[in-house]
Amino acid sequence: MLIRYNPFRHLVRREDLFSNLWDWEDDFFGNFLERYKGFNAEAPKIEIKENKTNYVIRCEFPGYDKDEISAEVVDDRLTLRAVHKEEKWDQNEDEGWRSIETHRGHFHRSFILPEDVTVDKVKAKMKDGVLRITLPRDPKKEKKVKEITVH
Repeated sequence: MLIRYNPFRHLVRREDLFSNLWDWEDDFFGNFLERYKGFNAEAPKIEIKENKTNYVIRCEFPGYDKDEISAEVVDDRLTLRAVHKEEKWDQNEDEGWRSIETHRGHFHRSFILPEDVTVDKVKAKMKDGVLRITLPRDPKKEKKVKEITVH
């Protein structure tokens, strides 16, 4: 069973931030943490499945473009990176004001690959905000097992 790790869990759950020790938390922070929570406060959902021929990693990146995501395999490690920048423009020429909000999100995750992955044949495809990485298995590669004698 996989459990999704959320490094921002304390920021998302404001009530746990100071364990209700500070009554002035809401007055001091205002709605800053709520706005932060709304933009990329959680890591993308990742699913890993395997069958006899492949391992498949499925990552959800809603709102990300294909050129904002990179994947690479170095030695026995698959690394995913994503950087997303979003700008919201709002203006009212009648009242003479303009507002620009800029948010930037960054994601980085690495996986140790099993020994039976054929690295040269790894493929990735991005469609509708979902990255799907197919890691072919080589049935000829056997896992290295070494029996250790206990003295």
